[in-house]
Amino acid sequence: MHIGTRVRRTTGALLGLLAAAVLAVPAAATDGDVVDQDQVRAAAVAAAPDPGYLKAAEPAARAIAAEFKIPASVTAAQSILESAWGRSRLAVQDRNYFGFKCTSAGPGPVANGCHEYPTTECTPECHPTTASFRTYESMTASFRDYGRLITTSDHYAAALPLAGDANAFVTEVAKKYATDPSYADKVIKLMQDNDLYRFDAPQP
Repeated sequence: MHIGTRVRRTTGALLGLLAAAVLAVPAAATDGDVVDQDQVRAAAVAAAPDPGYLKAAEPAARAIAAEFKIPASVTAAQSILESAWGRSRLAVQDRNYFGFKCTSAGPGPVANGCHEYPTTECTPECHPTTASFRTYESMTASFRDYGRLITTSDHYAAALPLAGDANAFVTEVAKKYATDPSYADKVIKLMQDNDLYRFDAPQP
């Protein structure tokens, strides 16, 4: 077997195992389970599309688009990436689809509480720590907090005039949203592969 083929197969197998490990989240995971958003994003990219998640996310993403004037396609795609198609620990237990943390001021005006989990942070060296993540009463509430953040933070002000172009919008958002240099590319690929742009079109 050619070495390149063997490497690709090995890489594919490893991604599959990672996706299975992260996506196999029990309905009641323990507080001792570690939250790692990098692993969640890797699992989201490796996982097969989930039509059931898209069916649930579409009305929530459209509602956020109507309220905050941002692309529903981007909201849905980022929720997929940040929650591994709704199967991450935060999504299952706390209906947190974007990995939002609580701040020193608490959960903010949309979330209904905070939940502490062990996690890993890199500053730049990676080390174990504990972080407090927001909890929500529903998927729509979590999506609404995303819309509120994007439209009220100065970090994303340059993205708002680009709302008519989903790709340009998320490319601008990604500059401040994540340190991953390929973050926008991952979101755009999710939009393209799943035709999420249809969420931006008026419903018949």
